[in-house]
Amino acid sequence: GGFAWANVVLARSVHFLGGVPYSFDALFRSEVMQASCSVLWSTAAMAAMLLGWRRANRRAWLAGAALLAVVVVKLFLVDLDGIGTVARIVSFLGVGLLMLVMGYFCPLPPKEGK
Repeated sequence: GGFAWANVVLARSVHFLGGVPYSFDALFRSEVMQASCSVLWSTAAMAAMLLGWRRANRRAWLAGAALLAVVVVKLFLVDLDGIGTVARIVSFLGVGLLMLVMGYFCPLPPKEGK
């Protein structure tokens, strides 16, 4: 529920601050919305992986890793379409930086019972 709420808040923020019409097509075509989604989803993945590592909960960590995989696929299928724009560059750099931080602070927790 919180993840869906964060996406709706992000869409409304892009609508008000970015001047993008509040419709699915307009938001989907918006470079700012796509870049913001990539960074938001990567941050959510990092939070899930960090929580999973801190609590030794592999399911939460794997859910974060799956969300990060979705972000990487989205980067190459959707965000790479508008290569050269500032929003796309920020998207790739932001996600790459978050992945670097995740690799250092969020290692895979040990299996239960070990």
